[in-house]
Amino acid sequence: MAISTVSPITSYLVAQKDETTAAQNYAKTDSVTANEVATFEKDAGSITTVDGLLKNYSVLQVVLGAYGLSSLSGQTAIIKDLLTQDPSSSTSLASKSSNASWQAFAKAFAVWSEHDGVSTVSPFTTDDSKVSVASTPTETTQLTLTATLPSSTSSQDSYTTAGVTTYDSSGNATNVALQWTRSSSDPLTWTVSAYDADGDGAVANNSYSVTFNTDGSIASVSNAISGESIVTSSDDGSTAFIPVTLTDSDGTSQNIKLVLGTVNSTDSGTVMATSDTQTTSTSQADSLSGSGTSLTMSSVVLGTTKGTGQSYLSSPLDPDQALDDSDSIPASVRNYMSVKWTQTGTSTWSVSLVNPYDSTSVTSASVYTVSFNSTGSVSQVNGMSTDKIPALTATMGGVTYSVNLDSPTLSMTTKATESTLTSNSSTTTSYDGVDMSTLVDDFEQTQYEQSKANQKDGVGNALYFTRKISGVTSLTQLMSDATLTKVVETVLGYDPDQIGALDYSQQVQILTGKVDFSQFKTADGIKKYAEQYLAMLQVNPQSSDDALSTMDLFGGSNSSEGIAALFDVSSSSSGSSSLYSALF
Repeated sequence: MAISTVSPITSYLVAQKDETTAAQNYAKTDSVTANEVATFEKDAGSITTVDGLLKNYSVLQVVLGAYGLSSLSGQTAIIKDLLTQDPSSSTSLASKSSNASWQAFAKAFAVWSEHDGVSTVSPFTTDDSKVSVASTPTETTQLTLTATLPSSTSSQDSYTTAGVTTYDSSGNATNVALQWTRSSSDPLTWTVSAYDADGDGAVANNSYSVTFNTDGSIASVSNAISGESIVTSSDDGSTAFIPVTLTDSDGTSQNIKLVLGTVNSTDSGTVMATSDTQTTSTSQADSLSGSGTSLTMSSVVLGTTKGTGQSYLSSPLDPDQALDDSDSIPASVRNYMSVKWTQTGTSTWSVSLVNPYDSTSVTSASVYTVSFNSTGSVSQVNGMSTDKIPALTATMGGVTYSVNLDSPTLSMTTKATESTLTSNSSTTTSYDGVDMSTLVDDFEQTQYEQSKANQKDGVGNALYFTRKISGVTSLTQLMSDATLTKVVETVLGYDPDQIGALDYSQQVQILTGKVDFSQFKTADGIKKYAEQYLAMLQVNPQSSDDALSTMDLFGGSNSSEGIAALFDVSSSSSGSSSLYSALF
């Protein structure tokens, strides 16, 4: 054995002070490492599937090396199992193996392992950020409104929110919006109603009275029809809300709490402006005007000339509101009317009258197909060249209504939407991204530690031990990492090659009670243990071959049978994946 002028312990102490820099310098001079890092940095961000990772050799080498799993390089079936099986499941390979490195690897790529190895986005990120993927929507239980209504002196006496998508327990969607109308007798009192913004009647009729304090905070909320109180000004600090009931496609009722704000507080939620100079929320839909059977719809901007799948619904109007109010007609039996526009093609829309609270109440209605030109103006109706739309008619409750339409337009630019109504449903799942720079640093350190120069006197193993041992608190964790096990066995006076030839249970029996894990709780303790390892190697030199990996222990790619034979499992059977399944 050649005598070095610098002791392994000194080499370790020098490298350990700034191993990251030492590894980076090594990576610049080692062509294999440099090329693999360059390819990884170029390709990783575009890989969205496990199969894509397995097909890119250099990216795979960097990822495996960063997690200390280079020995799995040729074991694609095992890698695929680790990255396509939910590591939290007791039946997954990572869980059954009790291998801490495998478990950390699988958990890091949870965006794949929880979605069968496929994602809409890459798990690799350029910083310590999260990635979000589409998931089954969670059921909506609460909506929240954050809006500022016009002041008591403003001439604006209505406000309609943009719709927000809600979901039932089966993931079915309903678009819900709110309509506010100021009382004609009290400028501080408004009537608010939730409605189906798609006009499909999924939201039950509802009407609530909301009174504000002079400072703009909510004073009380009550049912506008029954007069039943929900919150009053004496409920200081309580949540002001209205209950909303949706009917699912299968007829099941879904109850949603629509939070308006906090009683006697202007800190959040819905408030009322205290002056005309205060910025207020912009209404997102207009209503019909008029009363009785003859109504009018002013010109509105439906959407954009470049948009697809667009729709527009005017806010609901009770054309007989004055009469219904005087006769105390319940909201549940009133007729409401909206104009519904639905985009049917690149430049064509259909338009008709609907009752947004009861889609079945309209027994007959005219439907027109309206075409728009490139500048967003009406150019055809039912295939005939004209810029005028005939009156819409609809029959509800035996009464025929007529609506005169001022021709709408389409915007040639993006139509701004002010979203003041939000849902607590989640349509995406967030995962911690795998930081590419961290992977590169870890890979370069692994390559540096496994270089021939550092493996010769055990310096590489000592550096690896220093990086990885701090989180190890049990024998199972320790023995799942071959390099850590080799260091500990050496310090305990065992020959790793000899003990490695024993049955796994025999190894456990030998090491049980011998390892003092408290030594690994501090940086100083870890460093002293690594130095002791290097000192032991000077007394009892070991083979310079690469340390046995977990794959070697279980008959992996670097040995023909290994310890797997002691489990009565042949490594030549149906592949590595089935071998591991049999072992665990």
